[in-house]
Order: sequence, then structure tokens, then C-alpha cells
Amino acid sequence: MRKLSLIAISGIIAVFGYLPLANAGNSAWLPAPGGGSVSLSLIYQSAEEYWSGSSKAPNGGALGDGNNLTQGTATIQVKYGLMDSVALDLAVGASRASKVGTGPKKSDDENGITDVKAGVTVRLVDEAVTQSAPSIAVRIGGIVGGNYDTGYINSIGDGGDGVEFSGIVGRFLSDNFAMSGELGYRFLNQDIPDVIFADVTGTLILADMLGVSVNYTMENARDAIDLGGPGFGIEDVPNRKRFWLVEEDFHAIGSTLTFLTGDSTSISGSYARVIAGRNTGEFNIFAVSLGYSF
Repeated sequence: MRKLSLIAISGIIAVFGYLPLANAGNSAWLPAPGGGSVSLSLIYQSAEEYWSGSSKAPNGGALGDGNNLTQGTATIQVKYGLMDSVALDLAVGASRASKVGTGPKKSDDENGITDVKAGVTVRLVDEAVTQSAPSIAVRIGGIVGGNYDTGYINSIGDGGDGVEFSGIVGRFLSDNFAMSGELGYRFLNQDIPDVIFADVTGTLILADMLGVSVNYTMENARDAIDLGGPGFGIEDVPNRKRFWLVEEDFHAIGSTLTFLTGDSTSISGSYARVIAGRNTGEFNIFAVSLGYSF
């Protein structure tokens, strides 16, 4: 039961790790040495309203002509157990974002390779050994900006390189219920605001082959410019703005249902929604993740 629970939880966390607006997905439960997992996540998100500064307005107001901003992303994640308490992770994908009437150049669509993220996680405490304390780990990760144009409302991301550090805690409270959380800080170049990020996930194993989770995640950027505020516009370049310099904060909640389809395979379906924010969209996010453990 415990082995199946760990596989299910890994699949659940992997889905949230690749939502473009979320940074969950790092776990204190590491793969065994020489083992690991590969997952493919397909994500679709859409927003019709934005927070411009701390005030929400429809796209037809401050930011466009009333058409939704949408984005579809496919991401591959690999996790590998290097040794008993050390694991490596790598993620990369491709994305397409669209906003009718406000796209860069003459196109409503922006396509590109997403930011490449790689990291190493070191487990400091293993709950299976202590039998009392939770599993505790630390992670350091590197980020390489993807291949896409920046500065448009439908840009794939901010385009910066950087590093992030986080502390991760996980604990089985019973054979079929676990809690996990992460708190971290991200530094990016090109004057992109630093970010504090956090998430909390509760997971319930309903049966040997079925698990459900509820997730909360947030990002809080340092003080920076607002959408439409001073310094946001770029003269003589149609539709291009300084989106990468914006202070983008958000709070999102979501849920995931995971089925184990075999001893080493799983499929997960997720839904998340941004419930509050600053200079960001009120996104509805849907994801499907296929996982394989080895």
C-alpha cells in the first residue's frame, strides 16, 4: 500500500509542477538510487479577466478587446535518484499562447520552447528512518530562459535565466493520507523581479489504484511596476510592453485525480484556478499527465 501511495503522490505532484503558473512539484520523497520517473504533462489555461495592479478589469477594459488569453503547453519532466538521499530533475517543454488582436508583430499567436529547469534535491531527514519526524529536503535549481519573444501579452514567459532555492517537507499522517509543502526563493536576471513561492498539497489515497489531492500555490514578486503603470510601455514598438518587469503575484487552488494504470504507469487529471492576484490573469487551468516510473 505504501509503495502504491508514493507512486500516486509522485504523479499528483508532477502535474502541478508543470502548470505555467505554479511551482509545486518538488518532493521530499525521492526516487530510489538508479530509479526515477518520466512524465508528460499537457496543460491548457485561459483567462478573460486580469488584475491590473491590484484592481481587476476585463480584457475588454485595460488589456485588450474582450478575447480570452489562452495558452497550451506540453512539458516533459525527468526525475532520477542519484543516490539514497540525492535526486536530479529536469523539465522542458513547448508552448503556444494566443490573444486575438493583441499578438506580437502580425500574429495572434506566440510559440516557443519553455524555460528549461534543472535541479538537485538533497533529503536531510527521512521519515521512514526516524518514524517520527517528517521527510525534509532542500533543493537548488537552475533556470535557462526559453526560446520566445518577451514583452507581449501572449509571451510564453519572462525569458530570464536564474536560480531558485527551496525547502521541502512531506509527511504521511496515515497509510493513505499525506501532506507536503515547499517554500522557496527565485532570482532571475534582466531586472525580472525576485519571487517568493510556496505550495501546500494534501493527498488522500482512496484505493490501491486511485488518489486525489488538493493543492494551494502562490507566488509573491518583489515590488516592481504595474500593468499600464509608469515604465510599462515601449515607444515605437506596437503591442510590445515591459511585461517581464511587472510585479506578478497570484494565489491558486486546484485538485488532481490520479489513476495507477499499472505497476509503473499512471494518468492524472488536474484543474486549478487563480483566485487572487496582482498584474496577472484569472486563469482556469486544466492538465493531463502521463507518468512512468522505473
